[in-house]
Amino acid sequence: MDKKEPGNKKRNWRVLPLFIISILLVLELFGSACFFSSVFGIPCAGCGSTRALTLLLQGRFGEAIRMHPLILVSLLLLILVPGFALVRFIASKRGKDIPFPLSSKASDIVMYSLAGLYLAVYIIRMILFFPHTEPMCYNHNSVWGQIIALFSKVFGR
Repeated sequence: MDKKEPGNKKRNWRVLPLFIISILLVLELFGSACFFSSVFGIPCAGCGSTRALTLLLQGRFGEAIRMHPLILVSLLLLILVPGFALVRFIASKRGKDIPFPLSSKASDIVMYSLAGLYLAVYIIRMILFFPHTEPMCYNHNSVWGQIIALFSKVFGR
């Protein structure tokens, strides 16, 4: 029994980043302000997700993909991760153990691949669209933007 517990804890730590990502996606999709943009002024990797979801629900698929190219992947993760966690929770309450469907190595590959995909899309969007095209615009009202404006007034031009 002792040998199984560390393995389960290890699996729980692998699920944790996906759970955190799903929480952040929920916050983003349901209209929270982007912390990253509010503080630093530059868009985060998820910027545009809320507008993409709205456009998707309106049937404007092309515009939704333009607003955030990974909206369908995000929605899939948003459904699968909490859904699987809920199924495992219910099964554990009934005394059943549902194993994680992927091996440790496969789940690592999936997590790193998803992180790489989001990072690649973010970098491409920043190169092509920052700072002039929604949703990849610079936020002048950010904390950093306000600090820069203050220094410009005090020391500059």
